[in-house]
Amino acid sequence: MASPVKPNIKKGDLVYILRGKDHAQRMRGRAEELALMAPQRVKAEADKEPGRRGKVLSVNRQKGQVLVDGVNIIIKHAKPRSMTTRTSQMQSGRRQQPGPLAIANVMLVCPRCDRPTAVTRRAVSGKRIRVCRRCGEHIDEV
Repeated sequence: MASPVKPNIKKGDLVYILRGKDHAQRMRGRAEELALMAPQRVKAEADKEPGRRGKVLSVNRQKGQVLVDGVNIIIKHAKPRSMTTRTSQMQSGRRQQPGPLAIANVMLVCPRCDRPTAVTRRAVSGKRIRVCRRCGEHIDEV
């Protein structure tokens, strides 16, 4: 079993999706242009394109995964259950819900500068809180 991850992402945070299906779609149709560029330039071009953002619904530290609202949607098929009364019947059919993403594939969005950012921790009034590395804004409430 993998050791628990200590993520800088918590439930309710706004995150930017770094990799996955959405990242690949951003670069589609630009293969010829990107083939002529240096690898560093390609990464810079990929980062200019707007990625997808979403709110974190839950964090699973044991598996190192997060659920992000509206990202990595999977379809679950449900059968009707408990046919005893009409009111207690579960709705059958197809149900859409977000699937898990690796924590490494998302990045926290700073509420002040509104850009994906790395996080550092500082001690303020006896508590260690998350701080944006770009602008120095406190992400957690003091």
